[in-house]
Amino acid sequence: SRLSHPNAVLDAGCGTGGYLHWLIANAPVSRAAGIDIAAAAIDFSRERVPSAELHVGALTHVPFDDDSFDLVVSNAVLQHVDEPEIEASLHELGRVLKPEGRLLLRTNGSTTLRRERSDWRAYDKATLRQQLKLADFEVERITYANMVPSLWGRLRGRVLHAPREYSPGIPAPDPPLRAAVGSVLLRSEAAVLSRTGISLPYGHTLFALARPR
Repeated sequence: SRLSHPNAVLDAGCGTGGYLHWLIANAPVSRAAGIDIAAAAIDFSRERVPSAELHVGALTHVPFDDDSFDLVVSNAVLQHVDEPEIEASLHELGRVLKPEGRLLLRTNGSTTLRRERSDWRAYDKATLRQQLKLADFEVERITYANMVPSLWGRLRGRVLHAPREYSPGIPAPDPPLRAAVGSVLLRSEAAVLSRTGISLPYGHTLFALARPR
């Protein structure tokens, strides 16, 4: 399918280019592009992935032509888009997608929507689905992820929160054993999701796959 082997991919909110670096090394794409609001991140990405088309900019004004990409990926970005700009940002991502293209979103997940600031939220499935519908997307699949680590964190009273001045929101690295166990759990979860097509009922991460209507 075109989604399995996209020719042109946009990373919307590419940061320092980690996903683009992986993509170019592992997938036979003819065009890899990225946009990020942080100029310093784009400068770093240009050194890391010199073959990618990279631009500084907000998702409300994506500097690419209509129908440019087979796949648009947005990883942990939508949760930080300021509330009044969400619909316009999603419309822009739909505009640059080809009619048969797909949008793959990864964002904060929660059993109920939690807004802690105008530029930070944790989505539940129904809210994310409705947000995509308002932007003229049809959701093909939506699921939580990281279920076991999320349940463990919930039992310990730990949930995702917006970054604060004294806390950047980036957790400290796990000890080696915990990291190894987490890797096994996530690989197992990915295998289940890829083979059965089921959706997980809980997790602090939420994935959505959608196509333009």
